[in-house]
This record gives sequence, structure tokens and C-alpha cells, in this order.
Amino acid sequence: MATEKQQGSADDRRDVLVERHNTTIVARLNRPQHGNSVQGTLMRDLLDAFETADGDDSVRAIVTIGEGSTYCVGADRDVLGRVTSEGGIDFQELGYQGDLGGDWGMPALSAVQRRSDTLGFGRWVTRILDVSTPTIAAINGGTAGGGLALALLHDIRIASRTAKFAPVFVALGVSPELGVSWLLPRIVGWPKAFDLLTRVRPIDADEALEIGLVEAVVEPHELLDAALARAAHFAQLPKVSVRMVKRLLRQSTESTLQTQLEREWHNQTNLFSSPEIGAAAKAYLDRL
Repeated sequence: MATEKQQGSADDRRDVLVERHNTTIVARLNRPQHGNSVQGTLMRDLLDAFETADGDDSVRAIVTIGEGSTYCVGADRDVLGRVTSEGGIDFQELGYQGDLGGDWGMPALSAVQRRSDTLGFGRWVTRILDVSTPTIAAINGGTAGGGLALALLHDIRIASRTAKFAPVFVALGVSPELGVSWLLPRIVGWPKAFDLLTRVRPIDADEALEIGLVEAVVEPHELLDAALARAAHFAQLPKVSVRMVKRLLRQSTESTLQTQLEREWHNQTNLFSSPEIGAAAKAYLDRL
């Protein structure tokens, strides 16, 4: 399998390592000493990797995986430590000023703009959901809080048998963020989402599979290959059709049937005249 690293010799020091495997981009979360937490430059670099891949017509899928024994633990322990030691922190100031160091990919807003901002880290969510290339989370170990949110933002989730899923928000005395309250009930249903968010113990990979949180569970040494095999499937399909399927499904969550019918009709009238679709239809019929 062809593999190409997209950075130079300083790769090991970056918070996200980007590789190319044929038509798939693999983004490795590379803060293993911090549980691949979202601090440092991890989110900035990950968003850049997603958007760069999405703008490349030769890329058909994006895979994320964690370095070390965790996928992503969400907030760094330093953030939680400050809450404990200071009896609470100004989360807006923390997020925009990057008091813990690094660049979190947040816009440069004035103090007044920050106080009136209603989206905050939600910007990460909208940027990921705007990516039209299929995304696959290869969950290699523990994922918690904002790390779980990151996994939910992917179109497909495949878990190592060693993976653990811990929402933890309520246990820490805070509420869900990064779209968890919107995504989780749409993936597993409202009752199960409420159960997961209000329990203390994490769930293992088998339970995650049972409730539909992940698509498949594989042995740890098979995880990346399984994710790449799933990604390779998209290379066999017309890219424009896959992108439109993803867009329609996203739009359907806040649309009426009438609006979706109009969008489907618009897409079909454009696609049926596309040379790419003509070639795909011929190849499919030839296989029958």
C-alpha cells in the first residue's frame, strides 16, 4: 500500500501527523503524552488537514487515529487542574487566549467580541461538518469528553477492541459540548444518549457496537488496515455522488420533506448529465 508522509523530518514533533495512503489521507493525533488532548495545536492542525484534503480532488476519504494508547481524551488535564485549583475558570478567556499555550485554531477576537460570541469552540464542529469528503474515526483506545465529540463528528467510526467511550461531562460537573447533544441522539437515539451522558462508567467497544455508536470492532493490530479498507471503498464510487449523499443527509436533519425533495431533484437533474456518472452507470450495468 503506497504511503506518503506530507511533512518533513520534524513530523514527530507536530500535534497532527498527516500521511497519504493511495486515495486516503490519514491524520494521526500526536499528543500521546497528553492523551491526544485538544490543546497545543492539535485542533488547528487537524482542521487544516481536513480542509486541505477536502480541497484535493484525488482524496476520497479521511481517516483519523490516535498515537499511543488513546484516541483523544478531550480537554487537557491542565485545564481540569486549573478548574480544581482555582475553583472555576473563565472559559471564554481560556479558549481565545490559549492560556495553556499553543494555537487552538480560534479566531482573533477582541475582548468585546469574545463576550458576545455565542459559538466558541463550536466553530470546530461546523468546520468539520462542512467537509464533504467521507471521514472515518479509527478509535484506537480511550476517548472521552471532547474526544468523544470528535469521534461523533466523523461519518464512520471503527473501534479497536481496546477502545473505551466516556462522555464524562456530567461527572465533571459540566454539560456536553462540541455538538454532542445534537449528534449523539441522532446516532444512538434519545434514551440511550441520555443514559450515556448521565452514567459515570465508560462503555467498551462491544457495547458501542451494540448500540450503533461504531460500525465495527476489530483487533488493535487490524484497526488502521480496517479503516483504510473502508476508506478504499469510496475510491470505487463517483466522488460527486458521495459528496451529494453526505450533504443531503446533513441537510435532512433540519429540513422538511418538501425541501429535501427539491434538493434531490436538483441534484439528479445535474448528475444525470455528468460524464462521470455516465461512466459509473455503465460500469455498474456491465457487472450485472
